[in-house]
Amino acid sequence: MMKAGFYTKMASDGMRKNSRLYVPFLVTCILMASIFYIIHFLGCSGVMQGMAGSGTATDLMKMGSVILIIFITIFLFYTQSALIKGRKKEFGIYSILGMNKSNIGKIIFFETVIIWGVTLFFGLLAGIGLSKLAELGFSRLIGARRGYSFSVSISSVVSTVIVFTVIFFFIYLNSVRQVRFTNAIELVNAEKAGEKPPKGNLFVGALGLITLGTGYFIALRIEQPLSALLWFFIAVILVIIGTYLLLISGSVILCRLLQKNRNYYYKTNHFVSVSSMAYRMKRNGAGLASICILLTMVMVMIASTSALYTGAEDVLNTRYPNEIGAFACKYGYDEELITLGGKLDNDIKQIAESRGADIHNNKTFFEYSISGYMENSRVEVSLNSLTDMAFINYDKVAQIMFIDVNDYNRVFGHDEELSPGEALVGTAKKIEIGDVLTVADVSFRIKKRIDSNIREIDPFAEGAASPTVFVIVNDIQSVAKNYIGYEDYNGEPMLAWFWNCRFDTGLDNEGQIALAETLDNCLGDELKGLGFSNYYCDSHELERGDFFSTFGGLFFLGIMLSIIFLVSCVIIIYYKQVSEGFEDRARFEIMQKVGMTKDEIKKSINSQMLTVFMIPIVFACIHLAVVLPIVNKLLMLFGLFDFKRLLITSGVCVVLFGMIYAVVYKLTSNAYYKIVS
Repeated sequence: MMKAGFYTKMASDGMRKNSRLYVPFLVTCILMASIFYIIHFLGCSGVMQGMAGSGTATDLMKMGSVILIIFITIFLFYTQSALIKGRKKEFGIYSILGMNKSNIGKIIFFETVIIWGVTLFFGLLAGIGLSKLAELGFSRLIGARRGYSFSVSISSVVSTVIVFTVIFFFIYLNSVRQVRFTNAIELVNAEKAGEKPPKGNLFVGALGLITLGTGYFIALRIEQPLSALLWFFIAVILVIIGTYLLLISGSVILCRLLQKNRNYYYKTNHFVSVSSMAYRMKRNGAGLASICILLTMVMVMIASTSALYTGAEDVLNTRYPNEIGAFACKYGYDEELITLGGKLDNDIKQIAESRGADIHNNKTFFEYSISGYMENSRVEVSLNSLTDMAFINYDKVAQIMFIDVNDYNRVFGHDEELSPGEALVGTAKKIEIGDVLTVADVSFRIKKRIDSNIREIDPFAEGAASPTVFVIVNDIQSVAKNYIGYEDYNGEPMLAWFWNCRFDTGLDNEGQIALAETLDNCLGDELKGLGFSNYYCDSHELERGDFFSTFGGLFFLGIMLSIIFLVSCVIIIYYKQVSEGFEDRARFEIMQKVGMTKDEIKKSINSQMLTVFMIPIVFACIHLAVVLPIVNKLLMLFGLFDFKRLLITSGVCVVLFGMIYAVVYKLTSNAYYKIVS
């Protein structure tokens, strides 16, 4: 009967003897535990409660906690499987010497407990120690003020303990499963498994190329932000699947092609490396694909969130071009709405002036709106069944905004004249419209295109989820009456009346915020009980906190997740190098015995490293270049229309992570060289 202390000693000795594998794994676990504590601390502990603009940002941290749990679980399972594979020979010897599977399971149990304990102790210690620094950095990014008092979140500690306890419990079960269903001989020879040279499967490679190409096609053809939102995850999944299939099959084919190239293959620095790679390229391809996907995720995440954060002021100015803005919406047609709109405008201006406002840049007008499916200059508004809505092309769903020509001239300083049946038409999107635009059964002869004037009507039109077409008509009341009878599938009117009011006041920031709150209450008193679906008043300064908390929170979360993904990428590379180093050591020993020098070994290793590790970074850069257009469309939904800014942040990311990748390549290649030599 073996004592528990025996198993503990066996577990600790095994980990110590395999420190080259276990130390990086422990460091990674500690880092993940500390970052999980920090993100949970910022999002769920209430430490940010009461800070201006922190609501949205803390919601983002809560979402980040969920994302981290999913990724940490997947990655630790992947890494632990690699560790167990490295220990299978040792476990096989234990089995031959008389240990049964139950005894080996106890060793694995105590190993898991040791790793669990070290992870939680040092992870929580680091997380708690760095939490205040993270809190200050987070509050600075979202533009909120924060004191210097230090606190520990018991709820975050408990959550971290529960999450990692559950993860390590299932890791233990998976490790036991790997050993229990393998006999002693298979365990001893586990590290030699897969020595048979794999065949390049052309079907798998072709399937990978088709899948990857389909993902690229989806990413490149999308024109509208709404479609980008709907198709983004489909494109990402296809690119991930295509990358794995293509690199798993293509890497094998690559080795075969290199072997057939006599001028390349029959050289000292290429012969051994290519021969070694050829035996394990199927497994190698999966590792390279994982590295590629992680690099792409990191670069896309940092490029997009940094573009949003650095462009937050531009987005704020676009979304709220005036100091004060008021809005009201009611569905259906009512002749009294014009009178009500005039009264609202008069009341708001009187209140503003009573608060010392100098009203200027006044842009107050109303619109009628109806949505439909637009194709060939015709808008079909009778798609009123759920079945129709499920199969339409959302790139062609358009919102038609009717504005009276008198309001257009008065508010925006134009001098246009229109006859009945004529219209001025403008859109911020790429929409083909002929000489006649037909909305339902009413046709408008287009007198002039006003695409260049759209941003003065709606500065945010380019970022709308669906295309908006502005139609300036000679008599908006007569036009609106044509659409009274149209209803959606819920029986609600499709025609909507929008009242828009924007102006500047000359007040200071606090005065603007106070005025916006007063006017919001005024709108509530005026419109309550009148059937309005929505109404509010906002201000440029009132929204500043929410904007910077949202974009700052996204940037902070992007940084935290990128650290996790990047460390995971480094760990995959490191384990890849170490495991392959042990596999190749016998081959290089033989080559040294037949005359291969250490300098030639170094050249061979460099050849192998360059051949293998250039593939992920090249593919990651291609993925990034292809996915940028769809990311740009998604950023438009936030109001960022600066594609040049996204290109700059992406370029910086490529250079930065390229340098990091080069350093990792150098360090891991040295580790590989030490093993084989």
